[in-house]
Amino acid sequence: MVVWILLICAWAANFVIRIGFSALLPSIIDELQLSYTRAGLLASAFFYAYVLMQIPSGLLGDRFGRRRILLLGLLGGALAAGLTGLAGSFTTLFLARALTGAFQGSLFSNDRAIIATVTPPDRIGLGQGVSFSGPGLGLTFGLVIGGVLVEILPWRTVMMLFGLGPIAAALLIVRYVPAPAPPVARVPAAQRLRSLFSNGRLCVLALISLCAIGDQFILATWAPLFFAEVGVTDVGRAGSYAALQGVAASLGMVVSGWAHDRLVERGYASKTVIVAGLGGLAVSMLAMAMVIVQRSIPGLAAVLFVAAFFCWSIWGAVYTLLARMVRREELGTAFGFSNSISFIGAIVGPTATGWVRDLTGSFSAGCVLASILALVGVALAVALRVPSPTLTPPPYPRPRSGSPGGTDS
Repeated sequence: MVVWILLICAWAANFVIRIGFSALLPSIIDELQLSYTRAGLLASAFFYAYVLMQIPSGLLGDRFGRRRILLLGLLGGALAAGLTGLAGSFTTLFLARALTGAFQGSLFSNDRAIIATVTPPDRIGLGQGVSFSGPGLGLTFGLVIGGVLVEILPWRTVMMLFGLGPIAAALLIVRYVPAPAPPVARVPAAQRLRSLFSNGRLCVLALISLCAIGDQFILATWAPLFFAEVGVTDVGRAGSYAALQGVAASLGMVVSGWAHDRLVERGYASKTVIVAGLGGLAVSMLAMAMVIVQRSIPGLAAVLFVAAFFCWSIWGAVYTLLARMVRREELGTAFGFSNSISFIGAIVGPTATGWVRDLTGSFSAGCVLASILALVGVALAVALRVPSPTLTPPPYPRPRSGSPGGTDS
C-alpha cells in the first residue's frame, strides 16, 4: 500500500507538469502568436521524446533497477520544467517540452512493473487502478492551479513552480520505497525485444491503448479551449471546468479496478471492462460534439466528466492483461514497448484536433473523430485473444550464439 501511495504522488507531480501546460497554452498562444495547428504541435512535443524513451527506459530498469531509473526521470523532469520556463521561442519551447517528455518517459515502464510484482494476484486490478490514479489528481491540480496561477503570475514562473513536485516525490520514494533485488536471470536485450515484437496479443493490446490515449490527450490538451469556444472567457474558470476530467479519471481508475477484480472472480474476461469503457467513451465524445455546437457550458462540463471516466476506466484491465502476456523479468521492457506504441495517439490526437479546428472553426468535428477512434478501440478489444490468468508465456527462443543466458545490455 505504501508503494501504491508514493507512486500516486509521483504520477500526480509528473502530470502537473505534463497537463498543467495545457492551462498555460492560451497565454503561450497569445505571446508567440501561434495558430491552433502549431499549438497542437507544441502540445505534442512532449510525446515525441516520451515515446522514444519507453523501450530504453524499460530495458534500463530491467537491467539496472527500476527504482533507480524512475528516480532519475523524476529529477530530470523537474529540471526540464525549469528550462521550459526559460524558453524564449517556439523552437526552444518545443525542445524543452521534448526534454521533459524524455525524462518523464522513464516512469511508466518501471512503476507499472513494480506494481505488477508487489501486488497480490487477487488485487492486481485494484492495485493497478489505485496506483495509477495519480495522473487524474495531477491533471486536476495542473489545470486548476495552472489556470489560477497564470492569472496572477507569468506562465514561465508557473512552469518553474511545477518542477517542485517531482523533486518532493523523488525524496519520498528514496526514503520509503526499498530498491528491489536484481533479477537472477538475465536475457539479452535483443532477445527480449524479438520476443515482444513477435507477441501478437501484446501488439493488439498496444493498439487498443493507442485509441484510448489519443482521446485522453485530446481532452487533456484542448478541454480549456473547448470551454472557451462555448463561452467561458476567463482562463482560470476554463481550467477549473477542464479539471473535472481529472476527478473523473481518478474515480474511473479506482472503480474500474475494483470492478475488474470482481468480474474476474465471477468468470468474466478482463477485456469486458475495456470494451465497456471504450464504448462509453465513443458515445460520450459524440455527445460532446453536440453540446459544443449548442454552446452549453453545463452540458459540456457533464459530458466531459463522463467521457474522462470511461476513457480512464480501461487501464486497470489493460495493465493486468499486459502482465499476463509476458515474463516477469521483461515486465519493464514490455510496459515500455506497449506504451511506445500507444502514445503515438498522444502525438497524433492533439495535433489532428488542432488542424481540424483550424479547418472547420470548431472543436465539434474533432470530437467526432475522437468518437470514431474509440470505436476502433472497441473493435480491436472484441477481437483480442485474452490469455488465462494462469497462462505462462512461452520460453525465450535460444540465442544463436554464446551462453544460454547471454549478457544483458
